[in-house]
Amino acid sequence: MSISEKVRKELWAKSGNRCAICKIELFNSISKEDFNIGEECHIISSKVSGPRHELYYDYDSYDNLILLCRNHHKEIDDCVNLKTYTKDKLRSLKKQHENWVNQQLSTEDSGFLQLIKNGRELISVLTNCTVACFKSNDELKNIEEVDFIGGVWQEIFDFIDVYYELEPSDITRMEFLFSQMIKELETKGFAIYARFVKKNIFEKFGVNDVYDTAHIHIKRIKG
Repeated sequence: MSISEKVRKELWAKSGNRCAICKIELFNSISKEDFNIGEECHIISSKVSGPRHELYYDYDSYDNLILLCRNHHKEIDDCVNLKTYTKDKLRSLKKQHENWVNQQLSTEDSGFLQLIKNGRELISVLTNCTVACFKSNDELKNIEEVDFIGGVWQEIFDFIDVYYELEPSDITRMEFLFSQMIKELETKGFAIYARFVKKNIFEKFGVNDVYDTAHIHIKRIKG
C-alpha cells in the first residue's frame, strides 16, 4: 500500500505546511523556483528492521504519519534517538503541532494572506481546502469589472466542482489557464490572495468539528 491522496492532503493541511518539530515552512518558492523539504514520516515503521516497528492496522494511515523537515525526519529515525522519539512522543508532538496551527489560523482577522502568483499556486490552495472555499473581492467600480471579476470567480468554482474528475493532463492545462487569468487580473489592476482558516461551518446544525476552509480574496492593486 501507499499513502493515499486524501491522507496526504489531510496531513499537509492540518500541519499547516510546517515541520511538527521546528515549525520551518516546508514548501515555498525562492527566486521563482519551488522547493519542498517536507517528508511524510511513519511513526511506526512497516519494516521489521525499521524504527519503532510493531504490528499496526494500517501503516499508511493518517494516525501513523507525521510531517517533518528532512533534518528532523533523519533525527527521529536515527537509532541513537529512538529512546527519545518513541511512538507516544511523536504522536504527542504531532498533536501539539496541530493545536499550534489551529491557534495560528483560528481567526479570519489573522492577516496571514498569501499572494497567488501563478496557476499552480492557485490550484494548490483550491485542492487543499477540505470542505469549503469562501470568496471576497474589493468593491467594483463599473459593469466591466463586475463581468470580468465574476468570470474569474466562475472559473475558480467550476474547477472546484470538477477537480476530482480531472486527469493529470487536464490539471496541467488548468494550471496554464489560471496563470494566464492571473496575468490578465494584474493588467486590470487586481491580484489574488488566499489563506486557510480553521472554521466550523456546520455549527448551526449541531456539528462541532472544525474544518479547513480556503478564503480567496481578489484585491485591487494599490499604487
